[in-house]
Amino acid sequence: MSITTKHQCPSCGGYLNVDNDKQMYRCASCGSTYDFDYFREEKLLELGDTALSRGEFDAAVDVFKLILQNDPHDFQANRGMMLAAARMHSIDDIISNDKPEEFSYNSQMVSDAVENALEEDKGYFTELGKVYSDKKNLADRYNEIHSLEDEKQKLEATIRLTDDSRYDYNFTNKDGSPQTPKSRFIINWLFTAAFTVIAISFVLPVLILGENAAWVLSLAFFFGLFAAGVTIGNFVLVYPRVKEIDKIDMHIVELRTELSRQNEKIRTCESEAEKFSANIMRSSRDFVSKDRQITKEPVRENVSGIGTIRKHQCPSCGGGLVIDNDKQMYHCTFCGSTYDYEYFKEDRMHEAGETYISRSEFMAAIDAYKFTLKKDPHDFIALRGLMLAAANLSNMKQLEKESESVEFSYDSQIVSEVIAGAAEEDKKYFTEFGKLYTEKKKRSDCSIEIVSLKEKKQQIRGVIARNNIDRENYYVRDRYGVLRPPKLMFVLFAVLTAVWTLLEIFFVCGFISTAASGMEHPEIFGILALCHGIPWSIFAIQAFVIILPKVKKINNIDAEISRLYEESGMMNKKIRDLENESEKHAANIRKYFHDFIKMDRNIMSGKREN
Repeated sequence: MSITTKHQCPSCGGYLNVDNDKQMYRCASCGSTYDFDYFREEKLLELGDTALSRGEFDAAVDVFKLILQNDPHDFQANRGMMLAAARMHSIDDIISNDKPEEFSYNSQMVSDAVENALEEDKGYFTELGKVYSDKKNLADRYNEIHSLEDEKQKLEATIRLTDDSRYDYNFTNKDGSPQTPKSRFIINWLFTAAFTVIAISFVLPVLILGENAAWVLSLAFFFGLFAAGVTIGNFVLVYPRVKEIDKIDMHIVELRTELSRQNEKIRTCESEAEKFSANIMRSSRDFVSKDRQITKEPVRENVSGIGTIRKHQCPSCGGGLVIDNDKQMYHCTFCGSTYDYEYFKEDRMHEAGETYISRSEFMAAIDAYKFTLKKDPHDFIALRGLMLAAANLSNMKQLEKESESVEFSYDSQIVSEVIAGAAEEDKKYFTEFGKLYTEKKKRSDCSIEIVSLKEKKQQIRGVIARNNIDRENYYVRDRYGVLRPPKLMFVLFAVLTAVWTLLEIFFVCGFISTAASGMEHPEIFGILALCHGIPWSIFAIQAFVIILPKVKKINNIDAEISRLYEESGMMNKKIRDLENESEKHAANIRKYFHDFIKMDRNIMSGKREN
C-alpha cells in the first residue's frame, strides 16, 4: 500500500491509502473505502472545464458525456454541456454582447440537459435555456436587419440606375445642354398656341376686308401651317419620350414606396432588437449572479457529511476548490491540496484578489474581496481592491494612466458600499477615492455628450449640404444652359407680364371705345389685343406657373437651412460650455489625483511595513 496526497476521505478528511490489488482507496482514519472511479468524476470535470476554457468544445462535450453516462443528473456535467452547446468558455460569456448576430447554440444538447436535470435543478437549466433562446432570437433579428439592409441597398442602386436612365430620353440643345422632353413638350405647345392665335388674328381681318385681304389670308395660312407642323412634331417626336419618362417615374415611385417599407421594417426591427438586447443583458446579468450563488455537489453513494459546495481557485494549481462547511476546509479537486478557512482570509485572500485583478478577472476579484470582508468588514486591502475592481482597474498605475483618459465608468453601488464599510480612520481615503471617480465620471459624461453633439452637428452639416444641392434643382436653366436663380427670373417675367398687361388693357379699351363710337375698323384693336395676348400669356405662365413654385420651394429650403444654422450655432455654444466644464473636471482630477496618489503610497508603505 502507498499513501496518496492527491485525495482525502470525504467522510472524515483523513488520508486515503491506495490498494492497487483491489483497485480501491481505503481511509486510514475511519476505514471508509472508495473505488478508483469515485474520484474519476472530479478529474473528468476538471478536464471538461479546462477544455471549455481553451475553446475545445467538442473535447469538452466528449468528457461531459462520459460523466453523464454514469450519472445523467450530474449538475456540473449538464452545466458544462449547456456551455458547450453555445460555444461559451465560461458562464460569464453569456453577458458578452460582442457580435450578437453570430450567436447560436445546439438546441438538442440544451433540451437533453434540461430533461436530464434533477427536479430541483430544472429551473436553473430552463432559465439558461430561455436566455439562449432570447439571444438566438436577437441574433435572428440582427440577421433580418442585415438582410433588409442588403435589400435596401439593392433598391437604392436600382433607383439610381432607373433615374439615370431618364437622361437617355433627354434632348440636346444646340449649345450641348440637355433638355427634358416634358419641358420641350410644353414649350412646343406654347409655340403652337402662339402661332394658332396669330393665325386666327389674321383670319379676322379677312372676314372683314373680304377679297382685298388675300395677302393677310396667306399669312394666316402660313402661321396655321407652322402651328400644325409644331403640333405634329410634338406628338411624333416628343410625346413618346414623355410617355417613357412617365413610365420610368412611375417605376421609381413604386421603388421608393418599397424602399420606404424597407426602411420602416428596418426601424421596427432595430427598435425590437434594442428592447431584446436590454432585456437579454438584464436577464443574463441576473442569471450570472444567480449562478455564482448556486451551491452544488454531486451526490455519491455511501458518502455523507458533504456540506454545501461553492467554487474557488486553488492558489497552488488554479484548480477548482470545494468547501466542506462541516469540516471547515477547502479541498482542491485537481491537485488534492487542502486548506482551512483561515488560509483564505487576509493575506492569502488578498493575494488571490490581486491575482484576479492583475488578470482583469474583476468579477472573481470582487467575489474574493467580498469573501474576505465577511470576516472583517473594515479590511483596508479588500476595500481598496473592491474600489479598483469597481472601475475595472488592475492597479493604481493603471489609474494613473487612465487619469488622462476620456471614457470612464464605475460601479457606484460598490463604491458606496466600500465608503460605508470603511473604518473611521480610512473614510477620508475612500471618500477621496470616490471623489476622484466622480470627477472622472463627470468628465467622461461631458466628453460623451460632446462627441454626441459633434455627431449631430455633422449630421446637420450633411442636411445643409443636401439642402444646398436641392436648391440647385429649382434653378432655371437659360437657353445657354446656365443655371439662374429663380427669383431674378421671376422678377424679369413678372415685369414683362405687367408691361404686356398694360398693352392688353390699352388695346382692349381702344377696341371698346372705337366700337362704341362707330369708328371704322375697330377690329384692328381687337386683333392687336389678341396678338399681344400671346406673349402676355407666355410671360404670365412662365412667371406664375413655372417659376413662382420654384421660388416658394427655395424660400422653404432657405428657411430650413437658416433654422439648421441656428440649431448648429446653439450646439456650438453647448459644446463650448461642455468643453469648459470638462476642463474644470480635468483640473479637479489632476488635483485630486496628485493628492490621492501621495496618500495611497503613504498608506500602502505603512501596510507593507506592518
